[in-house]
Amino acid sequence: MLNRCIIFLTDIFLLNAGFLLSFLVRYQLPLPEKSFAPYKSSFVFLTLIYMSSLSFFRVYKSRFKSSWDLFQRIFLGLFLGVLLSVTFVYAFRIKWGAFPTSIFSISFFISLLLIFKFNQFFLKRIKKIEKQVIILGEGKVDDIVGKKANVERKHIYQIRELLKYTNVDEIVVSEKITDVEDLNLLLYLQQKLKAEILFSPSIYMGLLLERINGNSSFESLSTFVGRQLDIDEFLIRMLDIVVSIGLLIVLWPVMLLISVLIQLTSSGNVLYKQQRVGKDGKIFTLYKFRTMVQDAERMLGPVLAKQNDPRVTKIGRFLRTTRIDELPQLLNVLCGQISLVGPRPERPHFVKLHKALQGMRLAVKPGLTGLAQIRSYYDLHPKHKLRYDFLYIQRRSLWLNIYILLQTIPVVISKKGW
Repeated sequence: MLNRCIIFLTDIFLLNAGFLLSFLVRYQLPLPEKSFAPYKSSFVFLTLIYMSSLSFFRVYKSRFKSSWDLFQRIFLGLFLGVLLSVTFVYAFRIKWGAFPTSIFSISFFISLLLIFKFNQFFLKRIKKIEKQVIILGEGKVDDIVGKKANVERKHIYQIRELLKYTNVDEIVVSEKITDVEDLNLLLYLQQKLKAEILFSPSIYMGLLLERINGNSSFESLSTFVGRQLDIDEFLIRMLDIVVSIGLLIVLWPVMLLISVLIQLTSSGNVLYKQQRVGKDGKIFTLYKFRTMVQDAERMLGPVLAKQNDPRVTKIGRFLRTTRIDELPQLLNVLCGQISLVGPRPERPHFVKLHKALQGMRLAVKPGLTGLAQIRSYYDLHPKHKLRYDFLYIQRRSLWLNIYILLQTIPVVISKKGW
């Protein structure tokens, strides 16, 4: 309690220091009295608004699972504080109408830096930034948990042992659950502890195959495997829509030029349509710029993509190298058939050959890019992609999607991946 009081009081000081520094950045000395006076008469109310917003996002809880967790909470708390404060100043504009709104924007970034760095430093010193992980079973979980110093691992061998824990961030299942009662208890504890449940690769793939074969035990687990809270799903979908529309607006001249070049250099349609398998096994039509000769699959049948495919046209080789051939899939994203980020959708032919691929496609929407595309190469075999797909599905989030999208840019420029 004492530590939290120290942090709380220090944050009040840093918050107002952020405002003062913002005035200095905006006006320099001497500060204009007309602009500074509204802050002097309202700083108590503004402090109350900001500290309430930070408390709402639990910035002052006893422990954080990571520095990133702390940063997100401070960011959201300050952002809400800005919105409420601007509203507050506007509501009392007769008295504080001269308050410069630019100060709120500048102070947001300054306060974010000051408060986050201090809280991070202080919490690390008292060892309150530490992820609590419970590992069920004896399987290898280093790929899932990692080997970071701020992760405290605890091994248990029966699900009932979870009953004695009250503060858990992740439950890693490394052995098969066969008893229905144990499975229901795990689901109950997951909801009670608000913990994330992850599975070792072997266990997870086994669960996916059981679902394919009609085993009902996985149906209850599927409610949270690869699925986020409704607000997170909404934000991921909004990211898909906003980025796709933005790219289509910016790149439509390029797409028009490519369409003309395809028509001039080879016979056939500009767009190539192909059946792919999406989430829950649904079949949809994927769009790409045609990079091969017309009716290419009649020559060799359905085969996996290769870097030096003889069926690829000259312009098609350029489109593949630069990934421009993927741009029409932004239409698939807008239609909700795929996401910007996710496991790449496979053709039904290959899904039937690889049941693990089928399981992966049942978990989340396929994507335009993904971990496999930023970590490996164009002709990576599907069984090797599974490792990346598995890691993505279990760590899927808005922030991970943004990270993968940003990492896709240098991959495309360097002509690697995909």
